[in-house]
Amino acid sequence: MSADPSVVYVLPDKMGGAMSIIANLLRYRTRDAFTYRAVLTHNRADRETRFREPLEADAQTLVEYALPLENMYAVVRRLQRAIGTGTGVLVCNDFVEMLLLSLVESRRTVVQILHGDYDYYYALAASHEPLVHAFVAYSRAVYDNLLKRLPHRADTIFHLPYGIAIPNTVRRPAAGPLRLIFAGRLDESKGVGDLPEIDRLLREAGVPVRWTVVGSGPAGPPLRAAWGAAPHVRWISAATSAEVVALCAEHDVFVLPSHAEGLSVATVEAMSAGLVPVVSDLPCMEELVEHGRTGLRAPVRTPPAFAEAIAGLARDRDQLETISATARQCVVERFDVRARVEPYQRLYARWRELYRPQPASVFPSFGSRLDQPWIPNAVVRLVRSAIRAVR
Repeated sequence: MSADPSVVYVLPDKMGGAMSIIANLLRYRTRDAFTYRAVLTHNRADRETRFREPLEADAQTLVEYALPLENMYAVVRRLQRAIGTGTGVLVCNDFVEMLLLSLVESRRTVVQILHGDYDYYYALAASHEPLVHAFVAYSRAVYDNLLKRLPHRADTIFHLPYGIAIPNTVRRPAAGPLRLIFAGRLDESKGVGDLPEIDRLLREAGVPVRWTVVGSGPAGPPLRAAWGAAPHVRWISAATSAEVVALCAEHDVFVLPSHAEGLSVATVEAMSAGLVPVVSDLPCMEELVEHGRTGLRAPVRTPPAFAEAIAGLARDRDQLETISATARQCVVERFDVRARVEPYQRLYARWRELYRPQPASVFPSFGSRLDQPWIPNAVVRLVRSAIRAVR
């Protein structure tokens, strides 16, 4: 283990926006005083699409676990070994690494990234606030909401937009049906259940379209069943970020009817390829999509409004091309990763200044009576498996 200070990113090994952001921060970083390591966590009970590519870190480790069957202390010890000793920065993104902070004192400066405008992330931040030295919000909406919840931490809450690699290949105009794409987790929070209804309304209005749906998740089977064997719908269960951007260049409109959202990475990547986003009118999306200029917004849970917006683009191809060009220019100006990595590295460079010892008796209470450092993990798994079997 190097004696140099290190930045250790800990995050779930899931395909998605959070992984894309961390991957870009690693790929485009400039040389500084740190070594950079990635620790990916995988819950074996999780059936999400896994990220299987090597990140451009100096070292990469996978930690597998099985919560809620295992003793939390056993999981934390496993994660602690992967992170290792030393000084520097620990970048936290999700529950299991925050659990580590709750059970074991860290000697590192802890930075928590809030990936979306969700109660889940705000609750993590609030419950672990004494253990976190700095908070990062990608979007202005998340930044403002976190300030309201933790006003006493105003000087350690940072608004740092992320960046993406700007592609050279962009969409070209094409006659015929409008080419629509959704890319993301197939989950009800993404509003995917609205997609077949949007499609039905477009067909009733006589608007020919073709769809590509990229992603997997719990809403996948019912979504396929609702759409049936529609010949104008193509399904792609998994794709890398680069593959999604390449696919976007073959389409015209990116459709995202989310019920809740952060500053959507998938939308930024689609806009970088010249797609017109048609998205839910949510606070984080307002920062990205200026209605009528860089895309179109529709009220949440209103398939007719989405269908109307898409139909308008199909009938006015000049408007489609104008918004397409403006959407890409917006991303070029605001989200070029080469300009976005430096603020993160400047924040990490302040690790000594930001660090403070953890206060006593602040650890949140998690788990049950079986989650004790002295109970063997094998015993906990056996008991919990037996309890689950009889339920």
